[in-house]
Amino acid sequence: MVAPPKSSFSAAKLFWHLAAAAVHMICMTIVIPGLYLYIKKLTAGDVTTLGWAFAAYPLGTVVAYSFLKNSPLPPMLKLVPAEIDSDKNMPLRSEDDAPGKPFVPKPFTKFTYGFLIVLGIAGNILYAFSPHAACVIGARFLVGIAGGSMVLTHKHIEFSTSGDDPMVRSRMVMLGAVQTFGALLGLLLGILLAAIPEFDLLNHSMSQQQMCGLLCAVLYIIVLFGIWSTFQPICVEAVKHVDVVKGEMDVAPGNYMGFSRFGVLVPAIVYDRGQARPSSLPDVFSTAVVLVVTFFLNNLMTGIEVLHAIYCVDMFEWKVLDISVTYLAFILAGVVGISLTLSLIEEVPCNRRLFGGLVLTFVTYGVMLQPNTPKEQYIGFLVLTGCCYFICDLALVEIYIDKIGEEGDHRMTAHYKKLLMQWMHTTQSYARILGSIVTGYIYSYWTNNHISRRPYAVYGCGFAVALLLVIMCIIFYKRFVLRSQELQPGYVAKEPLGPQQIKCMDE
Repeated sequence: MVAPPKSSFSAAKLFWHLAAAAVHMICMTIVIPGLYLYIKKLTAGDVTTLGWAFAAYPLGTVVAYSFLKNSPLPPMLKLVPAEIDSDKNMPLRSEDDAPGKPFVPKPFTKFTYGFLIVLGIAGNILYAFSPHAACVIGARFLVGIAGGSMVLTHKHIEFSTSGDDPMVRSRMVMLGAVQTFGALLGLLLGILLAAIPEFDLLNHSMSQQQMCGLLCAVLYIIVLFGIWSTFQPICVEAVKHVDVVKGEMDVAPGNYMGFSRFGVLVPAIVYDRGQARPSSLPDVFSTAVVLVVTFFLNNLMTGIEVLHAIYCVDMFEWKVLDISVTYLAFILAGVVGISLTLSLIEEVPCNRRLFGGLVLTFVTYGVMLQPNTPKEQYIGFLVLTGCCYFICDLALVEIYIDKIGEEGDHRMTAHYKKLLMQWMHTTQSYARILGSIVTGYIYSYWTNNHISRRPYAVYGCGFAVALLLVIMCIIFYKRFVLRSQELQPGYVAKEPLGPQQIKCMDE
């Protein structure tokens, strides 16, 4: 057996990767509340343009992810058996590697990382000085590509521990916490900038959204300097050791998409607590059902995000500051949902938590089916829906990971886990892209043709989707029981991780 190499890094090298993850999340959330009012001022800006602007960011991350997902290891979709070592482990190599040749990883250099961050800088500057609504769509697409570099951030943190399981679990939770902090910080910065009156800069009037774009560009410049000065390529020996022992790191948090609201936090929590230990009996049917539920649930959340600013402007005549504060409450409700789930996770099975969250979402949408909605009731709707989403999201991740199943070879087990988690995150990204575009066109159609029935159309779609999800949960309720706990009644979840001490000196 190959001894684990001592190549873990920490201190500044780890800090700048985490800082990059936080900046990606800041750039995603800081512009969302005021995006509609900004587009409305530009040439050819309307509700449909807003839908495309929301879709541009996740589309950019998908494009970047499609090129970066197999780094730094070779592609894992074409694997052939190699020689069996003395401990009967069966490492696998890419078909591109000749038999007998040593395994050579293909890490990306800091030039790739730097290029993606430069795209983020260019996208934010273009956003700040966009003369046309189409430029906003292009700018958000470039920023989305920069957010797709979360793949490289994730990989560097993943291999920063040389395969040490407790430490990599700890750092995955740390990455999720940093991403959550970045998402909330982006909204807080947007609120602060909304309080600053417009001013002239180089004979150009600077609004709140333009200041947000310039601030994000400055943050990316700082991160670029930090990454460039401290970048350390992933150790070849560490990748070889992990590849021989178990392939891609045996971790559930494979969420590389920068547009996820709290990043990798939800799958990291599931992995850390050990609630979903895969059994030896994969349940392909249940995994497919979970993907369908995930797709529609993310469509509901996307619809709320796209329509929030439009609805508040049309119904309540709110400004950017009011919209930003209520959107922050919407996101903070997700923190409450996660905290509530963690307090119930030991006593309440995941299928009951999923069913309860879906039923409450269904009832909340039903209450909103009325011609006029008071401001207080709308804010309550945001808080309840945001809380319920993360209760359901945590339960779905538990169920999904649990149904993957164990293989005889650790390398293939890790491969299947990574592959299926990619399917789940791809489903979420397509839901966000399609949901954003479709929502914009639905709202535009009912505004221009049947404005008196618009509230029924807006909330009726969500009500119908929530009803469909409740029915699906009732039908597959028993299939959503954790199979590992079902087959292993004596199974005890691993203890949550304690605080991790990050060294100030590299080994």
